[in-house]
Amino acid sequence: MKKIQIKNANLHNLKNISVDIPLDKFVVVVGASGSGKTSLIYDVLYGASQGSEMDCFVSETPTIYAIGQKVSLPKSSTLSLGQYNLKRLKELVKKVKKGELLIVDEPCAGYIVSESLMILKILKGLVKRGISVIVIEHAKEIIKNADYIIEFGPEAGKYGGEIVFEGSLSKFKKTDSRTSKIVFSDLIKDSGKGKLSKERKITIEKINKHNLKNFDVTFPINSLDCLCGKSGSGKTTLLQLIYSSLYKGKNAWKIREKTKVYKSLKGKENVRRTYFVEQTSIVNNSNSTLATYLKIGQNIRQLYADLPKSKKLGLSKSDFITSKLQSKVLSIKYKKFNIKEVLNLTVDEALNIFTSEALIKRKLLFLQTVGLGYLVLGQQAGSLSGGEAQRIRLAKVLTKKLGDRCVYLLDVPTRGLHLSDLPVLLKVFKMIIDKNNTIVIADNKMELIGNSDCVIKL
Repeated sequence: MKKIQIKNANLHNLKNISVDIPLDKFVVVVGASGSGKTSLIYDVLYGASQGSEMDCFVSETPTIYAIGQKVSLPKSSTLSLGQYNLKRLKELVKKVKKGELLIVDEPCAGYIVSESLMILKILKGLVKRGISVIVIEHAKEIIKNADYIIEFGPEAGKYGGEIVFEGSLSKFKKTDSRTSKIVFSDLIKDSGKGKLSKERKITIEKINKHNLKNFDVTFPINSLDCLCGKSGSGKTTLLQLIYSSLYKGKNAWKIREKTKVYKSLKGKENVRRTYFVEQTSIVNNSNSTLATYLKIGQNIRQLYADLPKSKKLGLSKSDFITSKLQSKVLSIKYKKFNIKEVLNLTVDEALNIFTSEALIKRKLLFLQTVGLGYLVLGQQAGSLSGGEAQRIRLAKVLTKKLGDRCVYLLDVPTRGLHLSDLPVLLKVFKMIIDKNNTIVIADNKMELIGNSDCVIKL
């Protein structure tokens, strides 16, 4: 068996994809967040190998093992998230035998370059032992060392789902695809930032928690501050400590007292509120959609319920829930669209419809700002990519009216993001900071480190 054949795959946003995936190679699958990578490799290829029924052809496959990144730790774990994910990978690698196939989703997320190169060495070593490896990845270190590359695009969501390149690394270098251009050039400029500001700052002294021993940290406010360092160096611990020590919400004194593991805190008077943007699932239940997560759906349902015809028919907001739509509900139109048709619109399309609805328009604009204008309002949350979920969480933060003197804390905000998405992320950060706020991130992506105002290496 030299290759796996997939013919006419149409799952999620895949557009009748047919592809031959070579075996006994280090295959790297690239493309924009939400362009169809995971749909093909996990849902179609791995799904077929596990007996899932497919409406497409998948040829015979070797035994397949698959592993994705955990974005949150089990409560029982004493490891950092990076250490935990690496341990999972190393344990699985021991099980894979010659002639079998390993699929790995974004193995280098959150790691420094030396750690990514160590993971690369592990995966390339498997190929030398006769094991096929398919990696879905955004990291340059992995892409530059592929034997074979498959790129999805040209964009994402309904504008993606196509294969825009498949072939050897040498051929990939000569293309001008979205990924190739950014991997083999320097499209994201290093701003040369990274020096500690002499303006107002926060200082926490004598921190003693986990492996932070008598640790002092100082970071400026009204800036982008980046914590970087190896897995287990204390980035997430420090991020959580900054959050709890500056927290001023309900029962703040109890939370601070309970989590107090430092000697002194200076500069707290410069902060009004803290927000921690967690990497938890955005899927609340099986019916969760993009619209329900950001509560755009309930705003739209209220709009339809308030229309004169709805009141005449005795319809309430609850009648416009999509799972219980009736013909009389579908007869209610707003600018020629019933609610079912509206939920099939993209964010960009919906913005053209709700031009006079301030609250709905505001939420939609934030989704557009974080680069998600292509997503469909009624899209199931479970079908969103990791990179899309990250930006949706950020959009949710933005939907809360941005005040000033707030500190926003994000753990690996680049997880799941294509390199071309990073300028969008930096633009959003700037928008928040320009409102007199502070962003503290834990991230090892060089493009973010080089564009931060203050870099703290642990």
